[in-house]
Amino acid sequence: MRPAVSIALILLALTVLADSAQAQPTEPSLSEKVEKFQNRLQAFAESIADKTKAAFQELHHSEFSEKTRNWFSEQFQKIKEKFNEKFSRDGSD
Repeated sequence: MRPAVSIALILLALTVLADSAQAQPTEPSLSEKVEKFQNRLQAFAESIADKTKAAFQELHHSEFSEKTRNWFSEQFQKIKEKFNEKFSRDGSD
């Protein structure tokens, strides 16, 4: 009877070892690591792109940028009028 108990204990130990070996997570392969890195990098790039786009839109619609554009438009219009006056007088003389 003792050999039967010993064999049963050995079989039980081997079964437990085999189950624990299968339950252990395996290390990801190189291609899985590269794919995971690529996904993280893509998510990071999309995040940066979204934040940059939002910042440029906020800057474009800010009060300062609108005032600046209006000022440049006014100055350009004044210069254009001066050129028109200068060249129209020179042509009529």
